[in-house]
Amino acid sequence: MSPASPRCVNPACAYQDEVYTAAAAQMVTVPECTYGLDVIAQIGWWRDREHLNRAQIHARWTAQDIQLCERQVDHLDARYQVLIGCAERLDRQQWAAIVQARGGLIIGLDGLEPEGASEQLWVVREVQTARTLVVGWLPRVNHETLAALLQPVVDLALPVLATVSDKQGCVRKALQCVWPAVPHQWCQSHYLGHAMRPIYDQDAALKTELRKTLRAELGESLSEVLTEVDAAVFAPQRVTGLAVLPAPVAAAPAQPPTTTQVVRDLARDLQQAFARQGRPPFVLSGQPMFEDLQALRQTVGQCLTLREDRHLRQWYTVLDPTLPRYQGAFAEITQASAWVNGITRILDRPLPTAAAPGPGGDAVARELAHYLGSLATITDLSPWLRQLRQDGYDLSERYWAGLFPCYDVLGLPATNNAHESLYGQPKRQLRRQLGVRELREPLLRRGAWAVLQYDVATPAALRERLAPVSWQDFAAERSRYEHRQAQFHRRYQWRHHREAVLQHRLAVWAAAVPDC
Repeated sequence: MSPASPRCVNPACAYQDEVYTAAAAQMVTVPECTYGLDVIAQIGWWRDREHLNRAQIHARWTAQDIQLCERQVDHLDARYQVLIGCAERLDRQQWAAIVQARGGLIIGLDGLEPEGASEQLWVVREVQTARTLVVGWLPRVNHETLAALLQPVVDLALPVLATVSDKQGCVRKALQCVWPAVPHQWCQSHYLGHAMRPIYDQDAALKTELRKTLRAELGESLSEVLTEVDAAVFAPQRVTGLAVLPAPVAAAPAQPPTTTQVVRDLARDLQQAFARQGRPPFVLSGQPMFEDLQALRQTVGQCLTLREDRHLRQWYTVLDPTLPRYQGAFAEITQASAWVNGITRILDRPLPTAAAPGPGGDAVARELAHYLGSLATITDLSPWLRQLRQDGYDLSERYWAGLFPCYDVLGLPATNNAHESLYGQPKRQLRRQLGVRELREPLLRRGAWAVLQYDVATPAALRERLAPVSWQDFAAERSRYEHRQAQFHRRYQWRHHREAVLQHRLAVWAAAVPDC
């Protein structure tokens, strides 16, 4: 389609030659585009919801006799992203009325730094309505740039009930500068993660040391046991496929287990214990490995009381004197984890709702203070536990003022996890669409628009959402989008058309006017 834009030809009119865009055209397409909103919305749907890449989208349109090239798919997807940015502002007045009815805004703030990039993508969202207020790239992150990022939110002139964010120094300073009288909730997950991190590191160090010690003593024996395997174990297990015929499987006669099989199974159990993996900072691996090895030592000892075996004897001879040497260290890990779990249980109090106001921030603060005080009465601690306790006190003091607003402000979350998970979906979509794992370039180019999502059920509903966008708003948003892309065009030109770039520089230099 190609909508015509008539001009006023009346020479006596004050608006002579001004272009008048047909309102009907604005509802079915966007400027400088020969495809309708139905095509643009469908491409956006396929990319965001079905995670199709350019070639797959082109194949679908080709099957429907829609004439466009693969490159055009990218151009239309860029227009879709611009439209999504515009659509975020469509119901601004209705949204403001909802916020006013709820008493004000609850602001969430978080940043994403692509690996190896010099810029960070920061997103400001309204927590209760899950609306994105501001998205911006910050080449330098400090309280001044963050305050400037928050200025459009200030300009909304809406009351702010509270904020939630990570407790970074620049974030704290920016929030206190912009909204000094507003309660600031620091993410409780980060507080607990910082408390748990030294425990995780100590646990991982103990695991590495113990595993290295045992493998040095048991490695040769385990290798010998696990290589004495029948060839049938390495035979392929054909389970399904077009060429696999449904031949009846003869039931093998039951065979009594042999001691060799039991020894081999215990060797595999040892390998599984050594292969324990953690997930920082909350999921430990050393302590579960130590418990596995203790259970295996007991079982191996019981087997030896029934029947002697040289491999089992060697394993028991190594495990029995080695594990007690680590008993005290892992007991400290258990005690330290119990401290953090105690804090977690206190903070895991119900947040207020309209029907149930909850305990309130002061009550939770008193309970946590009492618990931390009880830890001070514990004596006979190792130097590591004493230092860990003191570090926990210092950490709690830094976080204290921002741990409890969530128990007083209706709708204020205790963590910033929902905001952080916002970055996960664009990453998954970009990996699927582009077929790459390294996302630094795509995130830098399109990350600000990729975080915008809409809860619509069909492509038709998505089109209806985008249809009211005015061409003026589209042009302004597109200008910002293309300005962002132009920053990367210069690098592309240099890498792929260096000689042309230098020839252009020379020509401009020859025609340039001297500065002095």
